[in-house]
Amino acid sequence: EEVNAIVQAAKDYGFHTAAHAHGAEGMKRAVLAGITTIEHGTLMSEEVMDLMKEKGTYLVATIIAGRSAAEFAKIPGYYHPLVVPKALAIGSKIQENFGKAYKRGVPIAFGTDILMAPGKTATQGKQLAKLAQFMSPLEALRVATGNNGKLLALAGERAPYGGAPLGYITPGAPADVLLVEGNPERDLSFLVDPARTLRLIVKDGRIHKRTI
Repeated sequence: EEVNAIVQAAKDYGFHTAAHAHGAEGMKRAVLAGITTIEHGTLMSEEVMDLMKEKGTYLVATIIAGRSAAEFAKIPGYYHPLVVPKALAIGSKIQENFGKAYKRGVPIAFGTDILMAPGKTATQGKQLAKLAQFMSPLEALRVATGNNGKLLALAGERAPYGGAPLGYITPGAPADVLLVEGNPERDLSFLVDPARTLRLIVKDGRIHKRTI
């Protein structure tokens, strides 16, 4: 009842809702209530995956967070002793279940749980690289741009563009463009050192950085 009330109240205000969820039962309740996204999805069941497909609920699989938790658990004293076994056992589950969810057709969005690891840009790049282990580099980029643009539904707030979609290069869209060294359709190696490979930043049709 509480989850239903929260989601409905948020919808009344035009807000999206997100559930930080590791257990299958909690995810199921959130999805049935109409949650917009499931963050983590660590122990997601096939039942939950099918419900997410049916309801159009997005999975924000924070693969890099799970791996980081497992790595940190190996550092003496980093976690409380009671947490260490859980972190070691659960850390890999996010990636494992993400692969199953993606193959099953669950809608995917991009997110990192950024507090789990230092260095925002580096973490985002690592997360994209992890997605590209399950899908093509181009599809991984589409998840982080087009899918997130649709999910966040911010286009309507950017009135000058007449509601054109965010995350797409199309007539009427905001004209937010990056030019990088290399071919992102084939690999995402440019993310390893974006300061070196980033050649052009265009924001709202205006050049903000240029190294060509």
